[in-house]
Amino acid sequence: MGWHPIDPDVVEDSNLNRLVGATQQDVVRCTSKASVAGRVIVGVNARARISIETVRWQMCAIALRSCDLILGCVDSIAEREQLETAARRYLTPYVDVGMDVHRMAQGFSIGGQVALSMPGGPCLRCMGIIDDRKLELEAQAYGAAGGRPQVVWPNGLLASLAVGFLVQLFTPWRKASELPLLLEFDGDAQTVSPSNKLLYLEEDACSHFADLTSLGDPLWGTEGLRKRKATAKS
Repeated sequence: MGWHPIDPDVVEDSNLNRLVGATQQDVVRCTSKASVAGRVIVGVNARARISIETVRWQMCAIALRSCDLILGCVDSIAEREQLETAARRYLTPYVDVGMDVHRMAQGFSIGGQVALSMPGGPCLRCMGIIDDRKLELEAQAYGAAGGRPQVVWPNGLLASLAVGFLVQLFTPWRKASELPLLLEFDGDAQTVSPSNKLLYLEEDACSHFADLTSLGDPLWGTEGLRKRKATAKS
């Protein structure tokens, strides 16, 4: 199995309490987060094929279109929308992981979700994860958690749920049609359950990606054209 970690950021001291596999030496060496992920994977499976990108995912269109599944763990709602759009264009299943901390009248509340966006099925907008209002009010970083959010435990749980989607999609564990498309995590109650939003979704209906012009590879033919030009010049 091949993995393609993509992250332009390097390890900083504030990351160490939530970035599994990162060490103080990585801070000193300015090791990329993608390299840390690759190192952890190879540490578990030395035969794993790793291709690391230390640029923004928007610069990795060719790499993304070769993937069988995309796992998105981006911070902003806008980037989620862009990444899902790229996945839909390439007809690639997309698993989105999100977590946030909210200030309450007494203390804080923590929660998150893992969503499965399948080609032709409900998208993140259908599920209410993305909407225009959220895009307008989008806050930076980790909401009310502060500069060093203690979020390694919900992140680990949500990441495991995302891996569960991957396993169930690519092994005969169960039918993909039986998978819950949206799992919600309540950090206060310590529970994970299928979202009630699923009750109101029309089965296999998505108006946001219904236009066929949004499908297909925008780079189709350009690689061959570049090769022909290079051959002509040589």
